[in-house]
Amino acid sequence: MQEITPERAATWMAGEIKKRDNPVFIGIQIGTVSKPLPDIEIKVGAIELDKTQLVFAEYLLQHKRKLKLTSSSASLSHSKDAGATSQELDPPYKHSHDIDVANGSFSLSDSDIEYLDELKVGDEVILMSAQDQQTYYVIDRAVRFE
Repeated sequence: MQEITPERAATWMAGEIKKRDNPVFIGIQIGTVSKPLPDIEIKVGAIELDKTQLVFAEYLLQHKRKLKLTSSSASLSHSKDAGATSQELDPPYKHSHDIDVANGSFSLSDSDIEYLDELKVGDEVILMSAQDQQTYYVIDRAVRFE
């Protein structure tokens, strides 16, 4: 058995303190969608992350939301390609109609809005890794101004 000296005790204590160090936080990263949904993959540097390692913000995917819309002042406009009579015209006669809401208010309740836009191959995304660096949160689509 080795003799415990002040130097050995200090070395042992330093090693124990070092074990408690928190892992280095990588921070925010930019990745690129390399494979489309539903089996999406995102490339970060040389690493390919698959869907089992990714957690997405809902608005980045197709989804439906409930909608209630109320306005105290509204006016609607409608344009449609249509024939002037029951006969077909070539090219079609284009006309528009303005529709004003009579009392100046408009309400739409218990309706759905469906967002169809989703991540595509080549899109850059903003990622943040969990502490275990095995799970990545896809926060938003990245936009760069050239």
